[in-house]
Amino acid sequence: MTMHWKNLVILIALTASSFAQTSPSAANSSSGKRPFTFEDMMALKRLAEPVPSPDGKWVVFAAQDVDLEANTKKSHLWIVPAAGGEARRLNPTENEEERPRFSPDGTKLIFTSKATDPTQIWMCGFDPAEGKLSGDSHQVTSLSSGADGGIWSPDGKNIVFVSAVYPECKDEACNKQRDEELAKSKVKAKIFTKLLYRHWVSFTEFKRSHLFVVSAEADASQPNPPVRLGPRDLTPGDHDVPPFNLGGQDMYAISPDGQEVAYTSNVDQVEATSTNNEIFLVPITGGTPKKISTSPGNDNTPVYSPDGRHIAWKSMARAGFEADKQSLIIYQRQLEQTRNATADWDRSVGDLAWT
Repeated sequence: MTMHWKNLVILIALTASSFAQTSPSAANSSSGKRPFTFEDMMALKRLAEPVPSPDGKWVVFAAQDVDLEANTKKSHLWIVPAAGGEARRLNPTENEEERPRFSPDGTKLIFTSKATDPTQIWMCGFDPAEGKLSGDSHQVTSLSSGADGGIWSPDGKNIVFVSAVYPECKDEACNKQRDEELAKSKVKAKIFTKLLYRHWVSFTEFKRSHLFVVSAEADASQPNPPVRLGPRDLTPGDHDVPPFNLGGQDMYAISPDGQEVAYTSNVDQVEATSTNNEIFLVPITGGTPKKISTSPGNDNTPVYSPDGRHIAWKSMARAGFEADKQSLIIYQRQLEQTRNATADWDRSVGDLAWT
């Protein structure tokens, strides 16, 4: 965290300095100051996703480097003492890595890596005493559709992640075959019969984001891994889990006992004109999902309380309105009752965290 704020202060200071220059002659003054250039800005590391170790001693984060000559951006994992000190590269590899997450006991670290194409989830041991990786990294997933967004179950037994798959496919073999057929086809035209078919500059490619679960014991580098280790699709069907979003908190979470997953999804028939994201629950072993939200507006970002008795999420009251007030909803799991904790507050809630 200290490293993050130091870089933020440096960026603000340099930016302010550049605006203070009112004439070219100022850049040539004896003070040595000069305008802050585009190249200067690109030379700054872009920090993201800082996560503290469970013992509170370390913070691991992703730092992105920009290579203007090669026209590339690449993220690597770094670590810094939580009490302050010098930051250093955590994994000396040229592979792009991001989204680090500590295991509950702090002895392992998962992250997404572009060592393969598509991106997969990798794992490595972690030495809390030295703040270093221990042993060799190994690949946890090996899906043709790739894997991202990994989170640990609080009991340390499973990892839940996101992968974009063909909703009609029931297994990995089907998804892989569909991708290979499209790659080999001479016809590159795309025919869509419904919205949504593209976000910004990316086509959906007829796929849906689904939540998967894989055992923390899984090692994709081993031949013929046991079926019991997964991965298993927790949210099959023609809906995105999570729905398209522009970043922020994860829109899914695992219960403290590791037995249940809460997630966000929009199951309206015409989702292109709907903001009706809902909160669902599903056993981590798979099964029929249960909807627990009731608002016709946007419900999202479920977070379990530490004791597992409640789930909190953000909710908008009005259907079809993207900028409504976001209220804090508290769901009592045993009684299956909800209440609006900020009904009398005239502001929207932001990121959620239980204390």
